[in-house]
Amino acid sequence: MKKVLFFAVILLSFAGCKTSKVAQEIGSGSQEVWQTMLVKQLNSQVEDDVIKVKYSNGTTLYYTILDNFGHVALTWDRDGRTSFDDGKSKYKGQIEIPSFVTSGDHDEFVFQVIQIDENAFYGCNQITSVSIPYSVGIIRNAFKDCTSLKEVKVSPNNVSYTDEDGVLFSKDKKMLVIYPVKKSGTEYELPHEVSFVCPEAFKGNENLVKVTMGNDVTAISDYAFTNCTKLQEIRLGRSVRIIGVDAFKNCPSLAYIYSPNIFPPHNCPTVFDASTKETCKVTVPRGQKWNYSRHLEWNEFKNVSEEW
Repeated sequence: MKKVLFFAVILLSFAGCKTSKVAQEIGSGSQEVWQTMLVKQLNSQVEDDVIKVKYSNGTTLYYTILDNFGHVALTWDRDGRTSFDDGKSKYKGQIEIPSFVTSGDHDEFVFQVIQIDENAFYGCNQITSVSIPYSVGIIRNAFKDCTSLKEVKVSPNNVSYTDEDGVLFSKDKKMLVIYPVKKSGTEYELPHEVSFVCPEAFKGNENLVKVTMGNDVTAISDYAFTNCTKLQEIRLGRSVRIIGVDAFKNCPSLAYIYSPNIFPPHNCPTVFDASTKETCKVTVPRGQKWNYSRHLEWNEFKNVSEEW
């Protein structure tokens, strides 16, 4: 730990930073740094390379020290837990992740938050909103089973991620990362830039009835729409090549699938429930019904028709 703190001090020396002047020394991000400090850090403790920080709004967040260069990752809370799935997380409400955290008797050590760990918010069923600062460049499947999450917000200065109406994307919008479980609205059309739907991206959403994909979408990842119990209609684009494991598992309301692709998407061994194949109507391009009938799972649907 002493080695880590030593390198943090060296970094600050090169940057000319002191704790009280972090925002002034960070350059173009100074305004945001001050904004992240509006929720005042009250105190911090370091144990086993994990920094526990208490804030003036009543939130306590935990950060894992990643290296000797003053970088940390927001991680799962250790409040009475020995692993991320050991009991319920204490994270709740609106979480505003800061760009920097400090440590030391006089806050002389400054760490930059560059990552959100896998499972950092696993099972946090009381979190409603998460704000991601400009400094975070990696998010590792952090929002599993956040059953109350309504929105994810991202600083406009972030170079890796962005949001649109509370939905989390890669900065170029080619990847849709998270569509929050409790986001309002019954219909959603993916931005035209999206080409990849990440694992569990829509998992468990309780409001969506219809989803429309653009023609640039090439892959729908594992569990992407699992447990979307109200989903009735899915419109695939012309370029979908792969649909992942259990992508539409436990979607009991799914009644219509429109696939304008003349090349049937390659399905993993299980994508749809058996009951979906019995009742759901699949619409494919004219002259391609025979083609779909030769491909895994598509050949098990009882109601396939042609259009276009």
